[in-house]
Amino acid sequence: MAEVNGVMGDAKWNLANLDKHMKDEVVPTEMIQFTQSPSKTVIRYEPLGVIAVYGAWNYPFSLTMQPLIGAISAGNCCIVKPSELSPATSAVINRLVNQYMDPDCVQCCEGGIDVAVHLNNKKTDLICFTGSTFVGKIVAQTAAKNMIPCIMELGGKCPTIIDEGVDMSNAVHKIVQTKFSNSG
Repeated sequence: MAEVNGVMGDAKWNLANLDKHMKDEVVPTEMIQFTQSPSKTVIRYEPLGVIAVYGAWNYPFSLTMQPLIGAISAGNCCIVKPSELSPATSAVINRLVNQYMDPDCVQCCEGGIDVAVHLNNKKTDLICFTGSTFVGKIVAQTAAKNMIPCIMELGGKCPTIIDEGVDMSNAVHKIVQTKFSNSG
């Protein structure tokens, strides 16, 4: 339930909001940008290119599929590497990717550390990594050498920021529920 429902919710939300997210955003133009005639400034969201998505072992389905869904929804191609520490889930992800995804846009590569190292040395446009701080440092070092930006969720204390104006009772309930699910 914790794995599949979250992934389904993310997929439905992304599908429902694709048009809004793909729409150009007209923003005010700085006066200095005006030439002989008024100018128009538009923010156009474009895909980055190829995203490498590394999944984790503790929520192997959701921590692999949710970043994959986000990357695909943003128009990117993806190489997804499920955790080798969850081989049954890795096999399911591989089967789903091969059955339902366009092979020109999404590829799944299963395997151990050797596969992860090989993938990490490939030129991608973004790396999404979920895992340990130790391995995260290795991924980040290689990414830095190749000037590849990273989005990382690393093991740790998982701090939470509560902004002004929230329903405090609801926020506390969600924080406690999340903190203590899966034994913390």
